[in-house]
Amino acid sequence: MSVTTWKDIKLATLQKMFSSNGQTIQADTSTQEYINSMPQAANEGLQLLATAGKFIIKKYVINNYPCRNLLGFDFTASNRRIANTVSFDAENVHSYYFQVCGTGVTCTITIDPQDEESEPVVIDIHTPDDEDGTEHTAIDSNGYYETFKGNLDNPNGKKVTINFECPYPFNINDICFYEEQFATDADIPDYAEFLRFDLRALIPDFYQLSENDIYLEDNVEPRYLVASNYYQEADNTLIIPRKDQGVYTIWYKAYPGKIDFATPDDYDMSLDPEVAAILPLYMASELYKDDDNAIATVYRNEFEVAREALSQKANVSKREQFVSESGWS
Repeated sequence: MSVTTWKDIKLATLQKMFSSNGQTIQADTSTQEYINSMPQAANEGLQLLATAGKFIIKKYVINNYPCRNLLGFDFTASNRRIANTVSFDAENVHSYYFQVCGTGVTCTITIDPQDEESEPVVIDIHTPDDEDGTEHTAIDSNGYYETFKGNLDNPNGKKVTINFECPYPFNINDICFYEEQFATDADIPDYAEFLRFDLRALIPDFYQLSENDIYLEDNVEPRYLVASNYYQEADNTLIIPRKDQGVYTIWYKAYPGKIDFATPDDYDMSLDPEVAAILPLYMASELYKDDDNAIATVYRNEFEVAREALSQKANVSKREQFVSESGWS
């Protein structure tokens, strides 16, 4: 596919408005006002095409090869209501993750001495202090699950114990000890039966998921198939089962890149030829209104007809495969 540059789009737009000799962009008093207004017109046209016409399809990859929980829990055992106190321990722990719902929950993590000369390390877990300086010594989640996770300094892999105490009933959820240590606390993965990915936060240009275009590849089985066992919350949150390990390739609809006054003429617009052909129609229809509204209206009508044609989905065949969970073939 030939490259369409920002200069190509500007030149084609000026040609529509009879303001170019057909070869060069003449930046003079007769065209400068048009050129100055082109970035906004281009962004409007690209948004219309990318969100309700010719979608920009890109991919994002999620690796779902979860770390093992050293506590050996299944999720039924992990998610429970506690009357007063409970503790869990494991060796070779280097990071943790858990959720708590309750008021006045005291939580401590104790790391056994690394050698005969050292003392146990006790870490107090509590609700973050308020911005006004109010300090907290316990977990007060106010009716929702609050997440806590962090790396631990445990070079010799000594036993780690987590202890919860509360004068009132409380809930713990998805408690986990990981053997792995991570670059930052934020990198510690959630331990949950269903993993949630906010695609809008992960992908700057994310617009929507492309329909039925999520693929799962697993080299352990091995298999490569159209993923079906996933969920979607609202427009932007993808949910996959933790147990379905593999590499998820997610095809999504993207917002177009933004054009501004600093965009160089040789900037690659990365447009499909059919989009590059009609974008100047929209830009000319917007820029030429004051000069000749009749011609501007014709251009806008031509643009809308072409955009409608682009929005009609072509029938593209897919080779799909299914796997029977009950074992029949």
